[in-house]
Amino acid sequence: MIKLRQAQFADYTAIAKLHADNWRQNYRGILSDEYLDKEVEQDRLDTWYGRLKSPAENQLVTMATLDETIAGFCCVYLNDDPVFGSYIDNLHVATHLQKSGIGRVLIKDCAAKICEHSNSEQMYLWVFESNKNARFFYERVGGTNFETLEKKNEDGTVSQTCRYTWNDVSKLL
Repeated sequence: MIKLRQAQFADYTAIAKLHADNWRQNYRGILSDEYLDKEVEQDRLDTWYGRLKSPAENQLVTMATLDETIAGFCCVYLNDDPVFGSYIDNLHVATHLQKSGIGRVLIKDCAAKICEHSNSEQMYLWVFESNKNARFFYERVGGTNFETLEKKNEDGTVSQTCRYTWNDVSKLL
């Protein structure tokens, strides 16, 4: 059974590993092979160490666990943008558990937290245009591709990236 809980500092290595594994699995051809093969793991460790050691006031990170093992996570920044609302910075599910409903559980949990703690019921996220599986998922849960822009990636490359928006996340509940 999937259980949700707030991430704690001690979770940073598990989150970083899942994050790096997903990027290696899904971002080949988007991010450079050099970065994915040699740098992504340390980069994600450094990122999650910092985020969970000294979280921003508006940051919420939820972990989904299955049998005490990380199955996925979602990081949202409440009230991030005056126009687009709260920002989902990351939503990842372990590769072998994708399409099992965990992503939907995490995004609904995120929507509930936004409704409870945010000034607006709007939400947005960025997803690579070529990440068709993720885009299909976000569209199935009510997201709309608001715009597509060229954005700089973690490894310095540039990709077409879509901003998906939700005008009323209460509809997810």
